[in-house]
Amino acid sequence: MFKLLRLAAMGAAAAMIASCGPAETPKPAEIAPLETAVTVFAASSLTDVMRQLGEQYAAEGHPAPVFNFAASSELARQIEQGAGADVFISADEAWMDYLADKTLINALSRKKLLTNMLVLVAPSDKPITIDLKRGMDLASALKGGKLAMANPDSVPAGKYAKEALEKMGAWSAVEKSVVRAENVRSALRFVETGEAAAGIVYATDAKAAGGAVAVAGTFPADSHTPITYPAATTTGRGEAATSFLNFLASTKAAAVFETAGFGLR
Repeated sequence: MFKLLRLAAMGAAAAMIASCGPAETPKPAEIAPLETAVTVFAASSLTDVMRQLGEQYAAEGHPAPVFNFAASSELARQIEQGAGADVFISADEAWMDYLADKTLINALSRKKLLTNMLVLVAPSDKPITIDLKRGMDLASALKGGKLAMANPDSVPAGKYAKEALEKMGAWSAVEKSVVRAENVRSALRFVETGEAAAGIVYATDAKAAGGAVAVAGTFPADSHTPITYPAATTTGRGEAATSFLNFLASTKAAAVFETAGFGLR
């Protein structure tokens, strides 16, 4: 009888210890997933402003975005070949359409984010004076020097530039003097270093260059296709991509874009 009572007491004590033990470990499905860093493929003209916005986004508690800057044409082809982009920001609608036709972007996420202007720049120590209008003699203004611009066969900035020069009747006279750069920032560097007598870049690029270049003039808006920057998440991307795209469309980001010289849609 005594032995039975002792076994019962031991069982009760074990039950009490078990009831006071640690809480059950949550099952894996119950643990909230960590936010992943978003990978952003953006046109090279966005380099400075996107880095600034990336720092601001990270300061709000998100993982720092990973950026890949290049010509929109190059980025679109990288995405087509399977590069791991979460968000794509193009410097024209054509390359966004290119990916849309291949169902490589989320069509519902696509939005027109920014606008820009096209300008003629020259080295600050060798400025150019010319009135950018139809019939202008840009070839003479170059004085035998080179005209830097992004590759007009594929890069948006170059396509806009060629379109404007053709409309003004100046393309045929300067075509042989054109240095075709891989992107608009490369074209800007040719001017900054004095390797080109002038260059055609975005107004925001000229602003980012500070005193290294002098703006000779702004091309009329009706001389080329409107410059717009569409943005979209790529197909199959999750909340991190959507979150960053929404941030770019926020009033906080708008203030940064405007300070950099971009127009808002």
